[in-house]
Amino acid sequence: MGESRSRHRRRHRARSVALSALAAVVVLVAATGGVALWRTETYDDNIERIVGALPSNRASAEADPGENWLLVGSDLRGDATVGKWRSGESGSDVIILLHMPEDSERAFAVSFPRDAWVEVPGHGKAKINDAYRQGGPRLLVRTVEELSGVAIDHFAALDFHGFERMVDALGGVTLDLPHAIHDPTNGWHWPAGENHMDGEEALRFVRERKGLSGSDIDRVERQQVFLNAMAEKAAESDLASDPQRLDRLLTAASESMAVDDQADAATLRAAALRLLDTGPERMTFATLAVTEPAWIDGRNVLRLDESVNDGLFEALEEDRLQAYIDKHGLANDAERLG
Repeated sequence: MGESRSRHRRRHRARSVALSALAAVVVLVAATGGVALWRTETYDDNIERIVGALPSNRASAEADPGENWLLVGSDLRGDATVGKWRSGESGSDVIILLHMPEDSERAFAVSFPRDAWVEVPGHGKAKINDAYRQGGPRLLVRTVEELSGVAIDHFAALDFHGFERMVDALGGVTLDLPHAIHDPTNGWHWPAGENHMDGEEALRFVRERKGLSGSDIDRVERQQVFLNAMAEKAAESDLASDPQRLDRLLTAASESMAVDDQADAATLRAAALRLLDTGPERMTFATLAVTEPAWIDGRNVLRLDESVNDGLFEALEEDRLQAYIDKHGLANDAERLG
């Protein structure tokens, strides 16, 4: 009985963390409703539109109901002439499939480890991150669609330099770590207890993985925990009553965001309000199941557990993902860091 209650608490924490992570973006978009119209238009103009981000003539385009977003945290913005992706240079440290079912107030978020060993269309087997590095949004979308059988409706990427600016606009973020974290490779160390981080240190924290026992899977959990703290800081700061700070945050976010060219301002606002209405009890978060890490062609990769993940995507489309997560123990442990 006690173990059952413990599992329930862990599932609730995972849902809350995932919701707060997404809420960090939701707040930024929805909050513009309280800003003068000319500023709202400015923020929308700041957001880059990626022409051709979504593959054309996709057989899966109408395969499932609802709305699906592929969310990416990119490690290179690029410049005004090239955009937020350059062949062979940009990587994707965060890859999340956000699914909002049709005629339902639920939402689902499935995280893809960047080291997942998958079939990349036209390139053979590779890490899923390589799909983005070599072919940008279009190839990553195709890879996720073929892997999951889920049609992607929209794509959004946030550049990590913008992440730094957003943290700094909040005045930094404090994390209460249950354990000390040390990366001997880089000499980075965070003691147990409260750690106040500015944007630069926060970026090191969410991207570092060499000091983690679980490597990429542990880093996924760490990113979710930090974004949860970031969202809580934004809520506690009462940004709506401080127009200058709100403007700095929204400017940093919008200047660092890129979406597919089909996602206009109305699309972004509708998605934000939909997530805002979802609430923590109707948000489900999961990470793809993996087997033991493996070395392939001199690279450390994560093999996906197809026997579990195939059923996960079916459950996602049929609005029974929570039951599937409970059965297979796929919920993230938000309290385990390091």
